[in-house]
Amino acid sequence: MSLTKLLFQPGIVRETTEYSQSGGWFDCDKVRFRAGHPEKMGGWQAIIETPMQGVCRFIHQWANLESDRYIGLGTSSHLYILWSENYYDITPLRATVGPLPANPFVTGPVGSYVVTVNVPAHGASVGDYVTFSGATTGADGYTAAQLNQQFQVASVIDADHFTITMPAKVTTAGVAGGGAAVSAAFLIPAGQADAVSGMGWGVPPWGGTAPGIGTTVGWGEPFDSSELDPANPSVNQLRLWDLDNFGQDLVANIRGGPIYYWHHESGLSSRALPLNQAVTIGGVTFTPVEAPTTASQVLVSPNDRHLIAFGCDHPEVGITKPDLLLVRWATEEDAYTWNPLRTNSAGDQRLSAGSYIISAMRTRQEILIWTDLGLWSMRYIGMPYVFGFDSIAEGLSIIGPNAAINAGNSVMWMDRGIFYVYTGQTQELSCALKDYVFGDFNYLQAYKTYAGHNHAFGEVIWFYPSAASLENDRYVAYNYVDQVWSKGQIERTAWLNMGRASYPVASDRASSLLYYHEYGNDADGEPLPAWIDSADIDIDGGEHYLFLSRVIPDCTFRGQAPLGQQAVGLTIFGRSDPGSPKRVLSRIQVTPQTGLVTIRVRERQISFRIESTAAGTSWRWGVMRTDMQPDGRR
Repeated sequence: MSLTKLLFQPGIVRETTEYSQSGGWFDCDKVRFRAGHPEKMGGWQAIIETPMQGVCRFIHQWANLESDRYIGLGTSSHLYILWSENYYDITPLRATVGPLPANPFVTGPVGSYVVTVNVPAHGASVGDYVTFSGATTGADGYTAAQLNQQFQVASVIDADHFTITMPAKVTTAGVAGGGAAVSAAFLIPAGQADAVSGMGWGVPPWGGTAPGIGTTVGWGEPFDSSELDPANPSVNQLRLWDLDNFGQDLVANIRGGPIYYWHHESGLSSRALPLNQAVTIGGVTFTPVEAPTTASQVLVSPNDRHLIAFGCDHPEVGITKPDLLLVRWATEEDAYTWNPLRTNSAGDQRLSAGSYIISAMRTRQEILIWTDLGLWSMRYIGMPYVFGFDSIAEGLSIIGPNAAINAGNSVMWMDRGIFYVYTGQTQELSCALKDYVFGDFNYLQAYKTYAGHNHAFGEVIWFYPSAASLENDRYVAYNYVDQVWSKGQIERTAWLNMGRASYPVASDRASSLLYYHEYGNDADGEPLPAWIDSADIDIDGGEHYLFLSRVIPDCTFRGQAPLGQQAVGLTIFGRSDPGSPKRVLSRIQVTPQTGLVTIRVRERQISFRIESTAAGTSWRWGVMRTDMQPDGRR
C-alpha cells in the first residue's frame, strides 16, 4: 500500500462528539494554530521575582515624554507602577496617623510572630495594609528598619490596638519599642480577591470595612452587599480596577468606588490622590469642580482627550449615589473641571435603556459602551453637545468589564453563552468551543474574565474560571487570521498586549508575579508540557478495521535546547467504538532525525496525540504520511 498524506482540519472543535469530528483536532493544551498547523505556544518568564501584594486584575501601559515606559497594575489590595523592573507602590492612603504614642510596638507571646501596635482610633480592619515610618529604636531584636515597613493587619484588638506579623519569632514578651516619632499611613481598605454570593452572616468582612468603597460594617450588623455593587445586589463584588493615562499621568478607578489621579510630575514615590481632592503639584494647584466621587469605569476619549466616567454620581444635581447609566465627562484637556458651562466642553448623558453599565472601550472612531441590555456607541461630535450616543444593538451584553478586546480591526467580546464581534455592525462570532466553554463556567466569578490580544500571532485569548475554580484557570483562543479556535489550562488574571515591540505581559494569582509571555519555551524555568489530540478516524464507517504499518512524521523543532535533545511523542490510540475507552497501540519518539517508522497497528477507530514534556522544546507539526489501509472486519 502506498503512503498517503494524513491531513487534519485546523482548529479545535468540541461542539459535537469526538467521532463526528473525524479528520479534525478535538482537544489540546498550550497549542495554537498558525497557517493551519498546530504548534506549541511560547513560554513565559517572570519580569522580576518580587511578588505583588494582592491579585492583579488590570494592566495598563503608557509612556512619559522621555519615552520611559510605565506599566500600571491594579490588584485586589494595591495600585502599582512598574518601571525599570521595580514596583512603585502608589496605592492611595485612607489616613495618616502620627506621631503615635511613644514605643507603640509591643511584642506578643514568646515563640509567636505577633507584635501589638498602639494606634489611637486606627479604623483598620483585618487584611488592611499600613506602612510605619519614623521608628528610631527596635524591640526584642527587631531593628528600627524592620519596623519601618508595610504590614498587613493580622487582628484587631480594639479601637486603638491591632496586631501585625513579624518575619522572626518573639524571644521576650512585652518588650516595647519604636521610639517617640512613629507614624502610621493606612492604605485604602483592601478589596476582595473573589466574588461572594448572598448577604448577611457569613459574607466577609464581618465587623470591618467593606472593600470597594470603604463602607463600615459594625459588629453584630449584617453586611448588605448591594452597597458595593448596586448593579448586582446579590453579589459582594471583588476588587476590580480600571486604569488609563491622561497624558503622562495615571487615572485609576475602583469599580463602584472612588476615582484617583497620579501626577507624573510628583514622582514615583508619590501616591495617587482622590480626583475630587485639590492638590498642588510643581507650584500649580488643581482644584476639582463638580468631579464625581464614584464610578464604575473611567477612560480618556481618543483625539479630543476628555476624561469620561461611566456609572457615576453627580452630587451637584442631587445624584448622591452612583447612577449606573450616567455618563459624565470633564472639559477637554482638563481632568478636574466637570461642571458644564457654555465656555467649556464638560457634560453628561444618561443612557435610556438598561439598568447598569458593565464596560466601555475606546476604539479608533468611537467608544463602545455595554449595558446589561445592549451596546451603545459614543462619538465625539463637537460643540454644543460634544458627544453623541446611539444604540447599536439590543438584547446582548458582556460577561464582565474586561471581557472585550480590540483586535484585527474589530472588537470581540464574550457574553453569557455566546461570543460577539463588532466591525461597524454586531454579529455572533462563530465558536467551535462554545459548549465546552459555557458548559463548564463559574458564573459567580464571571467578572474575572479577561480578554487579551496576542498581536504577533493574530490571536484573541479569553481567560475564564471553570465551574470548579474560583480563579481564571482556563483559556480559549481565537485566531482571527485563520478563523480557528484552541483551548487549554493556565491561570492568568490580567493580560497586556505589547504589540510588535516586546512581549505580552500577564499576571497570575498563585505566585503574584508578572510574566513576559512568548518568552522562550518554558514556564518560568520549568518545562512547559503541550499536547494535541486528533478525533477518531476510521474506514467505511468502521465496517473494516484500520491497519497501519508505516508512519513518516513531519515535525519542525525550534526550541532553545540543542536539536539532539528535542523530541515529541507521537502516540497512536485505538478503540472499537465511540463509547469504548482508548488504549495505546503504539508510541513513537519523534526527533529531528526521525524518518520512516515501521509499526503494526490494527483497530476499528484510531486517533493520534502529539505531545512534548521536556524543557527547551518547541515544535510545529506538519503533514504526517501513513499507509493506512482496510484490514478485514474482525
